[in-house]
Amino acid sequence: MIRDIKAYYIDRIVKDVGFGASSPIIVSVNGKEYVLKTKEDGMQPKSLGIFNEILAYQLITFLGYKIAPQEVVYLVIDENFIEMAEIAHNERIIKQESYDNISNSYGINIGIEYLHNAMEPLDGKINNKSFIKDIAHIDNYIMNCDRSQDNINILQDKTDIRRYYAIDFGNALADGIDGELYNKIINEDTDIFSEGKYSRCNVILSGRYILKNDVQSLIKKGRIIKHDLNTIRDTLHEIMAKFPNDWEPLKYKDVIADIIACRLKSREIFNLTEDCRCLY
Repeated sequence: MIRDIKAYYIDRIVKDVGFGASSPIIVSVNGKEYVLKTKEDGMQPKSLGIFNEILAYQLITFLGYKIAPQEVVYLVIDENFIEMAEIAHNERIIKQESYDNISNSYGINIGIEYLHNAMEPLDGKINNKSFIKDIAHIDNYIMNCDRSQDNINILQDKTDIRRYYAIDFGNALADGIDGELYNKIINEDTDIFSEGKYSRCNVILSGRYILKNDVQSLIKKGRIIKHDLNTIRDTLHEIMAKFPNDWEPLKYKDVIADIIACRLKSREIFNLTEDCRCLY
């Protein structure tokens, strides 16, 4: 089971999010607010960030994890919206970086439901073992270590402090600052693979990963995924087949599907004791 992601035009710009290296903004669609994330975001090359986001949310749904229930949609950036963004920039509603990203992202982008009733976790602590296990598994499967003390990328419900929401998977595939794994995929550098086609990184051992100490005590061997390798690979291709066809990472969909499918079936990636050298 995967999500049915619908496409919409944007009605209006609400405000700047106020945080985030990619300078996202909040927009309104049919009376509902979303965080707009764009193909060009000043961080990842050519749609990689939003590719990672949709891939992560779809895998979370496929695996049955309850850590990211927020709605995800496709949002169209056309001439009218670029003009709207220019006005918002001139009126200092959004930053220059946000306007630049929008101007360079004509076509289909994405929106993540804006959670009004959420906040950064109290004291930066996650007091929910089930959530920690789920988020650590998905982060390791897709090689996302972008959860640090300064940028936890987890929200906590204001009325139910035991409930948390995983957000921001844009730095998956261990691309980060150096574009390490993604660059190796582009350059067909298969030296990073062994025992099949998967990188042997254990990203949750990254020194910057805020949940590192928690997962070391909670996760010993990783989970057994009930689906076979071919089913997982087919699901990944089904997911990517619904992505906008101009998203650059689709050129490498076969190798990306192989890497992630093999990581989902490998419990060994949770047993590795060394920090992955490709992480920033």
